[in-house]
Amino acid sequence: MQKKIHDYALAKGASLVGFTAAHAMDGAPKGFRPTDIMPAARGIIVLAKVLPKGIITSDNAAVYTLHHTKLLEQLDTLAYDVTLFIEQHGGMAIPIPADDPYFHWEEDRKHGMGLLSHRHAAVKAGLGSLGKNALLITPQYGNRVRLVTVLTDIAFESPQEVTDLCLTDCHRCVDVCHSGAQTGSYFVEQKTCRHYMSTKSDRGHSLYCCWQCQAACPAGQR
Repeated sequence: MQKKIHDYALAKGASLVGFTAAHAMDGAPKGFRPTDIMPAARGIIVLAKVLPKGIITSDNAAVYTLHHTKLLEQLDTLAYDVTLFIEQHGGMAIPIPADDPYFHWEEDRKHGMGLLSHRHAAVKAGLGSLGKNALLITPQYGNRVRLVTVLTDIAFESPQEVTDLCLTDCHRCVDVCHSGAQTGSYFVEQKTCRHYMSTKSDRGHSLYCCWQCQAACPAGQR
């Protein structure tokens, strides 16, 4: 069944597909574990789609905002399709939103947490490792991927995790961060980052105006 899901997800547009056991995420905070969302969860499917190099290297906020947003929508559709595929084959599954909506929000810190950490699930599924800018780095696409997960009652084995892909002596993402939201500690201060990276066009459209930590990563240029 794992191979069927893998092949189906690739055929529906996934760039990468990973699998891990639900208990691999037992170290997540209470309320953010797979079984907190789906008590019968035994496996996690992680789906990735790649953002083209041209969009990452462009400095056009409208271009990046549009395609980043569309990619998240495509991931949610992909997760939904995979969920239906599993049900058609006798299993149960729940697609987790690629981004919002989510519940956890700390207004004073402007700090949000999704229902499940797609990045950490991807690490457990052997798709890549975290970089100093807290983004997932994959061997195939560097940090140019966005993620979504599907929980299921189908059991999967947890693969060996990928060796750290973030170069020890590289601090490009930190050096290019003009907001000071990054310190190289694999953590980003969301309040500072959100304030700096968000803007509006003259017409009032919300735009992302900074993704330099992603563009600066040498792994992202692979």
